[in-house]
Amino acid sequence: MKGFSYIVLLIAFWLLPHPVFAQGPGEFLGGEGPIHITSERLEADYKGNLITFVGDVVARQEEFVLYSDRLLLFLDKDGKEIEKILSQGNVRIIQGKRRATCQEATYYHRERKLILQGNPVVREGDNWVKGWRITYYIDEQKSIAEGKEGERVTATIIPGEEKR
Repeated sequence: MKGFSYIVLLIAFWLLPHPVFAQGPGEFLGGEGPIHITSERLEADYKGNLITFVGDVVARQEEFVLYSDRLLLFLDKDGKEIEKILSQGNVRIIQGKRRATCQEATYYHRERKLILQGNPVVREGDNWVKGWRITYYIDEQKSIAEGKEGERVTATIIPGEEKR
């Protein structure tokens, strides 16, 4: 379960950056305290290298909270490292003034990339961005919000709003 704790910490770390506003390195470090995950059911498929939390999933670490209907951890072929984390259904991510909602959030460990899909909206205070898909590249501290066929990206930025 040490690897699992590492992955939840990764979720906390990579979901925290706000994809609209540039942030300095180290401003969004995940907490170091214990991670507490609750769900209605836990399914561990060791042959399939998959761990699934199902039903009213809540993952908490210090002031970071992730809510979803399902949380799937895809392990590598040796079952020792996480390849991908998929959070599905009514996804809500909260830390301080930062909030993100979507229907699906996928984190790719090797690529260090997070993709929010299904009406993603990311907010910090009164600032927000909405699109068809929002992708965050962790190492580059770069984000892309995309529209789709007639739907445009929408953002509201309040000038002079206090930044963390």
